[in-house]
Amino acid sequence: METETGLERTPQQPVKKDATVFLVLGWVFTALTLFVLPYIFGPLAIIFGALAIKRGAKTQGIIIIVLSALFLVLALVVGAILAALLMGGGM
Repeated sequence: METETGLERTPQQPVKKDATVFLVLGWVFTALTLFVLPYIFGPLAIIFGALAIKRGAKTQGIIIIVLSALFLVLALVVGAILAALLMGGGM
């Protein structure tokens, strides 16, 4: 079976899936989780980390998922503390 590049591909060779797009979006969303809309970008980063793992980038996908989960919790805690301080309910 000939492909567009002229190279033959046997049926046993799987087509290589590229995880670059998912990795880039996962890292961008992970960074945004800490600063902007953690409820939106946290889950998106986790989803793109899982898609990166599915595409073969296991190590970076796991790092993206763990960091985005930590950043999500951190952003929510800091936001709650700031809200309490600004509302006059200081500790």
